[in-house]
Amino acid sequence: MPSSLAFVPIQTPVIIHHKTNTRQQLENQAYSLIQACKTFKQMTQIHAHIIRNSIHQNNFVVTKLVAFCFSSHNPSYATRVFDQVPTPNSFLYNNMIKGFVDVDSHEDALIFYFNMMNHGLQPNNFTYPFVLKACSELLALEEGKALHGQTLKLGFSSDIYVQTSSLDLYGSCHEIVAAHQVFDRMPKRDVVAWNAILASYVRCGLVEVAKDLFEDMPIRNASSWTTMIGGYLQVGDSREALEYFRLMQIDGVRPDKMTVVTVLSAIADMGSLDTGKWVHDYVKKNGIEIDAFMGTALIDMYSKCGSIQDAREIFKGINLKTVSCYNAIISGLAVHGLGEEAIEVFKDAEKTGIGIDDVTMIGVLTACSHSGLVSLGCWFFNSMRKIYGIEPKMEHYGCMVDLLGKAGRFDEAMNMVESINADLVVLGTLAFACRIHGNVELGEQLAMKMSKLDPTNSGLLVLKSNLYAVEGRWEEAAGVRRLMKDKGVQKKPGCSWIEVNNVVHEFVAGDNSHPRSEEIYSKLVELSELTKLATEIREQGP
Repeated sequence: MPSSLAFVPIQTPVIIHHKTNTRQQLENQAYSLIQACKTFKQMTQIHAHIIRNSIHQNNFVVTKLVAFCFSSHNPSYATRVFDQVPTPNSFLYNNMIKGFVDVDSHEDALIFYFNMMNHGLQPNNFTYPFVLKACSELLALEEGKALHGQTLKLGFSSDIYVQTSSLDLYGSCHEIVAAHQVFDRMPKRDVVAWNAILASYVRCGLVEVAKDLFEDMPIRNASSWTTMIGGYLQVGDSREALEYFRLMQIDGVRPDKMTVVTVLSAIADMGSLDTGKWVHDYVKKNGIEIDAFMGTALIDMYSKCGSIQDAREIFKGINLKTVSCYNAIISGLAVHGLGEEAIEVFKDAEKTGIGIDDVTMIGVLTACSHSGLVSLGCWFFNSMRKIYGIEPKMEHYGCMVDLLGKAGRFDEAMNMVESINADLVVLGTLAFACRIHGNVELGEQLAMKMSKLDPTNSGLLVLKSNLYAVEGRWEEAAGVRRLMKDKGVQKKPGCSWIEVNNVVHEFVAGDNSHPRSEEIYSKLVELSELTKLATEIREQGP
């Protein structure tokens, strides 16, 4: 009985009869059908007929099947396809390793590498860039060192892709000296290698060293500029990050999606709404797709810059929303005090089946805290394990302590603090609530706990001083201030930003560096005098 190889592209089955066809023709036809395949269901149909026609032992055809499985985010099916091949070759193993790295299953990539070695197959220069990347993502330094040694023994010391991957491994693991040694020994360096060493220094927080390297680069691309923008953002210098974005445009380098998303993070950090709108217009004018990745960054930027309506519009316009999109809008609504709306968006996320993660629950609990939805917040927290299968983290406990503390439910909040190994942030959150409600006794207990965790924290003494001041215990408050002065403890000065005519101005307490500081302080004195006068008039009465 003749067999057939069938493929259902859209509606009508295409039957390929091969009564007189050779095996090579069958394999070529199968390969062509896989190339034309559009859906995972179609691929499974092709796979079934490949097995029926006994072509599943062909490494070349199977490799194409495996690649489609990974591109469809179905690594388990790729493994099933692989297991049906009696003698897989290095080419097939390499594609399995690459596929697992592409879907972030880095441990599986290393397992397949070791299986490849155990079956006596020799890795090549296509194998090592991916296994080294897997080690980089896992921060598996010792395994990565062993792999780097193997590449040198096998004669890949001149392979730019292998050595760049080794460099990136050391940079990811903060082994900057080893990373630079690899870089120095490379006979040829392309822009990818330069970007790898640049990123290594940035990861280690050595942005000024990275800046010198950046200036020495023979050629720079969008990734080079993005690394520097991200580097300054990482060390909290958002102004310099935006300056590099401006210089990038002057240099004639077209920003890519990653650049724009990084810049939006800097804008969100500064709260520069006009600049954010300009970048949004840039995205639209240059035809950059506002997908889930870009949309999430825009939602976050608009929320943090105070324009929740723009954030809503962006969210509505995203066709294929991910959990990150939902998390961004829920958090944005939460911090704007729109708790009930945030809960409605959360319910919508549940209906879509998009998946709820720990970040979603932080947003929901924050929404309850900012809107005083105490009972609902307690219900969500107690449901995390039971309904959503999410183990509460310190951030979730922090949200609950904030929720209970603001509501004056100190016994419950303290029970929660004592049930976990609370960090400074959680303790500080409850201490702040004590200050609001004037609970000096509990505030002092929390300050003692915090001082044991961080004895050098000036904020603790400031907290105690403020607690006493709230109760009108001025002598004790002044005593704490004198103690700070005697010990040379200084409170970190406050910092604020304001945007005027597309220029962001930074103000630090006690700082005179602003070019118009004399005018500013003069105006403050004037306002202070007017306030005093208004107070006196009010106290004298009509």
